[in-house]
Amino acid sequence: MIENEELFSNEQLNLDSLPAGDQLEMVPLERSYKRLRYVSGCIIALVLIFIPWTVVFIESRIWPYGFYLAGFMSALAIWIIIYQGLSYHYMGYALREKDISFTSGLLYRSMTTVPFNRVQHCDIKQGILDRRFSLSRLTIYTAGGQSTDLMIPGLLPETAEKLKTYILNSTEQSAEED
Repeated sequence: MIENEELFSNEQLNLDSLPAGDQLEMVPLERSYKRLRYVSGCIIALVLIFIPWTVVFIESRIWPYGFYLAGFMSALAIWIIIYQGLSYHYMGYALREKDISFTSGLLYRSMTTVPFNRVQHCDIKQGILDRRFSLSRLTIYTAGGQSTDLMIPGLLPETAEKLKTYILNSTEQSAEED
């Protein structure tokens, strides 16, 4: 019985001695990613503005309620464009020895941390707008996840490749230690 007690230990920790996650020095995303966000926000906004105003002018029977809806959709479209620029400033990542963290969110803040010993594989992706702005997205998949567990957008392709290589090498090292 004494041998089992020596093998297993589960001491209570003092919360004041733990490192603060919000004190990580986050690496900001590339500046061109902010422009990409504005462009994608403008595309969405154009659709949100064009469709209701077209319906209002074609179907005169829906006046004045059509104007209210079109006005609301226009205000929503403007908010989407503004939000895209503002939320960029709250995005960043931090790379540490044993994990990588990504933070985002203007209204709803979130921080996701993925330990390297849980990583299954990584992908580097580029969409149409990503290629236009010379950017990439690093996607990290973990064990037990049914979908993407962490996606870091707005990286230069070289930076994404370096991060991917480091993460996969760290994953191999942590597997060897286990």
